[in-house]
Amino acid sequence: MMNIPFKKRYCAALLSALVLSPAMAAEQQAAAIQTASGVDLFPYLTSGFRYDDNIASTKTFKTDSWILGVTPGVQGQLLDGNSEYLFNTGIDYASFSSGSDDNYLDFNLGGSADVELNQSNSFNLNAAYNMGHEERGSGVFEGAGDSQDKPATFDTYNVGGFYEYGAKSTPARIQVNANYFDKEFTNFEALTLYRNYSDTDFGATFFYDSGASVSWVFDTSVISTKYDNVDPTGNRDSTSTNYRVGVDWEATASTSGSIRIGNQEKNFDNSDRKDFNGLSWDASVIWSPLTYSAFTFSTGNSAKDPSSDGDYIEATTYGVIWDHGWSDFFTTSVGYNQTDEDYVGVDRSDKLKVYSLSASYIASRWCTFVAGVDMTESSSSDVTYGFDRNIYYINAQMTL
Repeated sequence: MMNIPFKKRYCAALLSALVLSPAMAAEQQAAAIQTASGVDLFPYLTSGFRYDDNIASTKTFKTDSWILGVTPGVQGQLLDGNSEYLFNTGIDYASFSSGSDDNYLDFNLGGSADVELNQSNSFNLNAAYNMGHEERGSGVFEGAGDSQDKPATFDTYNVGGFYEYGAKSTPARIQVNANYFDKEFTNFEALTLYRNYSDTDFGATFFYDSGASVSWVFDTSVISTKYDNVDPTGNRDSTSTNYRVGVDWEATASTSGSIRIGNQEKNFDNSDRKDFNGLSWDASVIWSPLTYSAFTFSTGNSAKDPSSDGDYIEATTYGVIWDHGWSDFFTTSVGYNQTDEDYVGVDRSDKLKVYSLSASYIASRWCTFVAGVDMTESSSSDVTYGFDRNIYYINAQMTL
């Protein structure tokens, strides 16, 4: 077999996919696989190419690569009266032209049950497993992509749920919830063993509907974070307590949103680490001046654990996305997101800006093509960090 260069082989495959006409594709009908048990199965496949000009997120000695990605999976749904049961499983595979060391194969499996016992009592149960990775130069290897020969890999486990009391037709409802999350790295043990941790989360949310489209919300949560091993810089175990008030609304045909604002306390077991006590918020507002055009504005602020040095990071985010439908078949999306991170415990401040542009073309009921670019600008007061990165991509998203 002739050894065709990587870029030529991938471009040839891409062109052969793109020349499929909508008329040919329309001969196939998108549909679920209906089983005798009542479960509907929805297989899907996303396949595409991307060009990444800085795969290790480094400031110097950048490595670029063409990347083939394939993401097959299946979703399942079972409806039983007002109750719904869902599951999803799939893999995410990527092959890099720059070398096989960056290749990855992720796997995910999850499910949930939304059960309505009667008009006033309902509950949710959910669980998920993910075998994933952190790209070179990210996470525990942030700023050190040049010295990392392959991605860091991990397993995550999540199980949780809530119980809700109160009928939807009544003004007041209360929801109590619990969640457990665990992350375990599976390589680079000399470094990652200090980043294996678990979160145990308990909380409650009270809803009061003051009108047909407005709900006032009060929620509280306590999150206990435990690390498997004590970091060389000192114990990182902590407890975060959150109290927030807010509102969910859909007051007009053109506006909807959700706002939460309150106080966060993050207290470390280690008295040598600095605690956090301050304002925390999370907000998202959608404005649709036209039925086929929408702007989504979002912002948030919270204290979180760092992947590298420091006690905690106070992170503030801002974002806006404009989605516009030019026709029934063609839509575009333009976005900007900024994250400001102030580190406590080390002298470091970061600013991350991401510009995104994408276009989607519905070739048929079962196939959509998406092309776009993500441009990242990362700067830091610490010269070790900061980078520029551009990713150009085209994908085909397919169902039955």
